Amino acid sequence: MSYKVSYKRHLGKTISYRILSTSIGFLAMWWVSGSIKVGAAFGVVELIYKPIQYYIHERVWYRWIKFGLVQEPEKKKKPVTNTEVKVKPMVKETLEDLAKTEPQPIPQSGKKVLNYSSNR
Repeated sequence: MSYKVSYKRHLGKTISYRILSTSIGFLAMWWVSGSIKVGAAFGVVELIYKPIQYYIHERVWYRWIKFGLVQEPEKKKKPVTNTEVKVKPMVKETLEDLAKTEPQPIPQSGKKVLNYSSNR
């Protein structure tokens, strides 16, 4: 199964990771220092800096690091011979109906998506 993954997914992972990590950092600094102010200050600094670091790290791994990626072999297609192709003649009415139909435009989102494959 193949998935298209947008940048929104990476941002969503970044946000959920930061909530968990900042909470743990805040609690750990509060516990170590005994001061809620020190824990909060640490949490704020970490909350601002680390999402940027994580996002860049995620993009570097996606773009340049191939560790752990397994390439699926391409399936070879059997060549089609003329004897295997059966063509049905088109009826005049069908051709006229096709001539009346306007092609539908393909929507362009303009968003770049990433392709991942799943072995599921």
